Amino acid sequence: MTVKDWALEDRPREKMMANGEESLTDAELLAILINTGQKGRTVLDIARDVLSQCRGDLEKLHYALIPSDDGSNYEILKGIGPAKACTIRAALELGRRMEKQRQINILNAETIKGSDTIFAQFDKQMSMLDHEELWALYTSKNGKILAREEIGVGGTDSASADIKKIVRPALQYMASNVALCHNHPHSACRPSRADRQMTAAAQQALALFGIRLLDHIIIADSEYYSFHDNGEL
Repeated sequence: MTVKDWALEDRPREKMMANGEESLTDAELLAILINTGQKGRTVLDIARDVLSQCRGDLEKLHYALIPSDDGSNYEILKGIGPAKACTIRAALELGRRMEKQRQINILNAETIKGSDTIFAQFDKQMSMLDHEELWALYTSKNGKILAREEIGVGGTDSASADIKKIVRPALQYMASNVALCHNHPHSACRPSRADRQMTAAAQQALALFGIRLLDHIIIADSEYYSFHDNGEL
């Protein structure tokens, strides 16, 4: 059976046009770039095999596609010749540049004026995650964003919160203020006891260096809880 024999909603291109690129797996996205299959192997079979050879790591895939002197890497990635390798590398490079531009846009964004502007910085990134992440925004005295740093990544109900990882960048960037943000996947945005303990510890540690903890917001399903707005900071 070829891709043309599949139901329309199962074909990668049609699925992407109907539901957006976010609905596709890595293999389906890669299949669109590879474009054609081989005898006895659909394009999706090839994409899955290639990702399996790279253990699903897109960075490893990128390096595997860089031409070797003897072309042996193309023999390892069966179904991927030089032309297809160039197409995939170009797509990966565009993704890298987009992420770099996103970071530049963040640093050039509006100043942090309240919980709504902190929420706007993280909503799209964090609302749909299936695990917890803790991030920090570092700002100048007037609220201009100096940097943002990932502090910790956890499971479905907790994220690592090493206070030193919050304080160290604040000193590095000479920040006057810090805002924390983490998400609650599959649950409400109300803070837990551990969230309150971590917030208090971060506030005390930052205060030792004259740095203010502006807020700590918790995001869940595009809604948020603000420690500051609720009188807890």
